[in-house]
Amino acid sequence: MRIVSLLFLALLLAPPLSAQEVDDKAAQKLLKVSKCTNCHSVTKEKDGPPYKQVAEKWKDKPDAEAKLYEHMTTTPMVKVKDKDGNEKEEAHEKVKSEDPEQIGNLVRWILSR
Repeated sequence: MRIVSLLFLALLLAPPLSAQEVDDKAAQKLLKVSKCTNCHSVTKEKDGPPYKQVAEKWKDKPDAEAKLYEHMTTTPMVKVKDKDGNEKEEAHEKVKSEDPEQIGNLVRWILSR
């Protein structure tokens, strides 16, 4: 928990989104390794919301990066639809990286959609 708190603090102290570049290839590689695309896509609705919708929801919110970082590094309960379209709750998988820079890059990539 202490490590997550320190990583969270580091993310808060990082330069704002506009001051940091996004490495598209690294973000897409982490999406693939973490199997994020099983439930998400950039524009299409799947089990999880499309990244474009996530970016719109968090647009102009000062805590957007920190909230998404926390979401990706913990296992919060999320609502998903089963094969019949019924909603159920399940634990969201963590991103498969311990590197705060890689995760931060992915967060910025999502917010830039």
